[in-house]
Amino acid sequence: MRKTVLLLIACLSLAIVGDAQTKRTAKSVRKAKTTTPAKEPVVPPSANGKFKFDWTKGFVNDVDGKDFIVISAPGKSVNDIKSSVVSALSDMYSNPSKVISTLGDNIINLNAHESNACWYSTKDFVYDYNFNYNIKIEYKEGKIKVCSPSISNITERRYAGSGIYDYFNIDLNKMYSLLHELKPEFTKILEDKFNNHVSKIITGLSSNSDW
Repeated sequence: MRKTVLLLIACLSLAIVGDAQTKRTAKSVRKAKTTTPAKEPVVPPSANGKFKFDWTKGFVNDVDGKDFIVISAPGKSVNDIKSSVVSALSDMYSNPSKVISTLGDNIINLNAHESNACWYSTKDFVYDYNFNYNIKIEYKEGKIKVCSPSISNITERRYAGSGIYDYFNIDLNKMYSLLHELKPEFTKILEDKFNNHVSKIITGLSSNSDW
């Protein structure tokens, strides 16, 4: 009888130990299954160049000479890009609804006016320039193409004193040739202006908009 009791106790102990080991093994398996995989490093948006003014071609990419700049936007959907670009550009204008429009599903069009963009003076007169500019922005998943700015409707305004102004419509070549001779740093002013649009777009894409 005593041997039978001892045998039953031994069997019960083995069963308890085996059950505990089984639970620990199952728990370890569950932990292994729920381990969060390491996240891929986030690649920030970037541009493949900057706008530079060329006296024969107008504004070109300073890296490859093409008439556009490509901004990479890894992981950004078409809707993400559209909302980010429109928001970034809207912050640059006092009345964005008159400047920014969308064309179809993948183009943002920017039409704006630049007043008193540059001036120079002579002995008798002061001259300044006003013009319109257009920038077309195309986009698809993960990429944005910012086309070179085009300038049009250029007005030369001459101030003769006593509140009197004379206005002349001129072409782009005349404006640039005059400013190249009289105010060469003007091209740098324009380059900085249009490259600022690209910088704003990149900053907008980089910002965290999660709520």
